[in-house]
Amino acid sequence: MEIRQPVAVKFILTEATKQQIIQEQRRQIEQVINELEQLEIQGKEAIEQAMMQSGELAQQVRQQIENEKQVREARREELFQQMQQFQQMELGTEIQNMTVETTVTVNVGDDWSKILLGSEIVVRDGIVVDIRQNGQSIQA
Repeated sequence: MEIRQPVAVKFILTEATKQQIIQEQRRQIEQVINELEQLEIQGKEAIEQAMMQSGELAQQVRQQIENEKQVREARREELFQQMQQFQQMELGTEIQNMTVETTVTVNVGDDWSKILLGSEIVVRDGIVVDIRQNGQSIQA
């Protein structure tokens, strides 16, 4: 019988990978900051328009804008924390990146605990350097 099984894809942190990740996180932080600035500008306009209709509507709009700001500020803080974590990580650390699926053949008599260990693909600078099944490296 064949079953589908998740495969962990990990990358080994190298200086190039580390700098690439940090640069991407900085870009995302800048994007969130830009969104906050846009929200501020558009929010003022929306509140002014709502004030012309009613104070209650203006209060609802103000609250909605504040909620949106809080979401973006939390995202900015999360990205900043992640960036700091990556800056402090040692080179050579294996980091879970994503999960893909594979098909595994299961036969009567197989050790289920080994099947549950699953598989991993390890990548360094875009090159697959190791494939592990059941916790063991397999040779190509």
